[in-house]
Amino acid sequence: MTSRAGTPPVRDETRMHPLDGFIASLASHSLFCDGWGDEQAFTGPGLSDRLCARPGPLSMSWEAEQSRGRRCFRDGAFESPWAALPPEVRRGKVRWFSSTRGRGRDACVVLASSRDEGFRLRTWLFAPLVDEGVDLFFLENPFYGTRRATGQKGPHIRTVSEQLNMNIASIEEARALVAHARREGYERVAVAGYSMGGYMAALAAATMPEPVGVAALAAGASPAPVFTKGVHGRSIDFKKLGGSPDEAEARLRLATILDAANACLLPPPAKPSAAVIVACARDAFVPLSEARALHSHWAGSELRILDAGHISALITSGSALRGAIRDAVHRSGE
Repeated sequence: MTSRAGTPPVRDETRMHPLDGFIASLASHSLFCDGWGDEQAFTGPGLSDRLCARPGPLSMSWEAEQSRGRRCFRDGAFESPWAALPPEVRRGKVRWFSSTRGRGRDACVVLASSRDEGFRLRTWLFAPLVDEGVDLFFLENPFYGTRRATGQKGPHIRTVSEQLNMNIASIEEARALVAHARREGYERVAVAGYSMGGYMAALAAATMPEPVGVAALAAGASPAPVFTKGVHGRSIDFKKLGGSPDEAEARLRLATILDAANACLLPPPAKPSAAVIVACARDAFVPLSEARALHSHWAGSELRILDAGHISALITSGSALRGAIRDAVHRSGE
C-alpha cells in the first residue's frame, strides 16, 4: 500500500504479528537499569539547537580494503562531533561498502536499529544495493559494539540520559557522514535506517541544511510510544526507574523526555519528495499511526505499508526495504 501526504487517513491495523509478540516476550528489564542518569541532559535547548548548523565532513582514518566476492569494504574510524560522549564511546566506527568493479555513483548512510551491534544484519539486508551502484556507509552506534561504555554489559543502554546522548550523537554523526560522502564526490546521497535507525535517519534529514534523500524504515514521528506503549516497553522496569514506585509517573516522564525528539516539532526535510517512509501494518513495536503522522507532516513524502510485523519484515521484506532506499537515493537528485 502506497500513499502521498494529503490523502485521507486509513484506519490503523491492530493485528499484532505473532513474531513481534514472541520476541517481546523474551525481553528482560535490561533498559535503563541504572535509572534516569544525568538530569542536565533533559534540560536546555531543543534538538535542532544542539546540532551544528552546518555539519562538516568527518576526518576519517581508513583500514585496508577487504574483498568479499564482487563486493569490498573498508573500516574507518573518526572522532565523534558530539563531545558529550564518554571518551571510549566518542571514537567512532563506520564500514564502507562498494563494488570491486569500481565505486558507485550514489551513496547512502545506513544507521543501526536498537541493539544492532556490528554490521552483519545491515550487510545481509542492504549490501545488494552495492551491485546497483549505491555505496553504503554503515555507522556503528555510540554505546554499541566497539563503542560500548566502560562497564557496559551488552547493547543495553543503562540510563535514559545515555539513550539521549546516543540518539543525538547518531544524528550528528549521520549528518557528518552525509557531508563526507558529498565531499567524496557521490552524486546522490541519502540517509536511512530501520526502527531506531529510521527515527534517527528522519531527524538527520530534517536537520540537514541541504536536500538529502531519506528512507525511514519501520519508524515514525516520535519514539515516545515505542518505549511507553509498544511491546518494547517490556524491556523497562518502570516501577524501579529512577526509584519511583509510581509506574504511570515514570512512563509519563519518559514519554515527555523522548517526545522532545518528535520529528513533527521540526520543519520537514529540504526535499520531502525524496523521503520514503515504510511502515508495517502488524507492527507491535512502532504504531502505524506514528508513520502516518510523519507522512502527513512531510507533505510530498511517500508512505509504503507492508503487511508484516516489525521483526518479520526483516525476514520477508528485504526487497521492499532496499527498494525504499533505492528510490530515496534516486529522488534526492531529481
